[in-house]
Amino acid sequence: MKNYQMWLKEEQKEQVLKYIQERRYQHMITMYCVGIVALLFSIFNFLDMKYTKIGFIYDTNLVSYWLLSTLITLVMFLQGIGKIFGKNSDYDCVKKDNYTLNIRKFAGKKPDTGKHPYFVEDFYGNSYQCINFLDWKHAHDGDMLICIELKNGKKYALLQKVLLEK
Repeated sequence: MKNYQMWLKEEQKEQVLKYIQERRYQHMITMYCVGIVALLFSIFNFLDMKYTKIGFIYDTNLVSYWLLSTLITLVMFLQGIGKIFGKNSDYDCVKKDNYTLNIRKFAGKKPDTGKHPYFVEDFYGNSYQCINFLDWKHAHDGDMLICIELKNGKKYALLQKVLLEK
């Protein structure tokens, strides 16, 4: 029975990438929508400005909405870069194989919060986000976990599916 592996198998890698994408989806959609709103306010502001002898006159409401939506987009972008998307994000680390794998014995579960993330522990006391709810639900003492530690420090786990070899 093989009890080690150096890299995630293709189906495991796809499962981890899908999990990470689902977790970052809301942040990305919100950032894109607020960015589009900022762009629309800037276009409306440009179309609405009037030229007088003293210069251009802008609608102050449109300018304040544009500033607010631009600021929110910028904050969300800075907050997410390197964590939710971009270089050294969870998705980038898994995609580029910047992780270490360990096969460790399952030691326990963190309490059920009713929503993601679900956490499991190994016998060394390390805590990992469990990728699959059913893995978290059906894990028992003595089961083996595939523990993934990303280059950026985040930790994920999959329950090892043991196939009996003949």
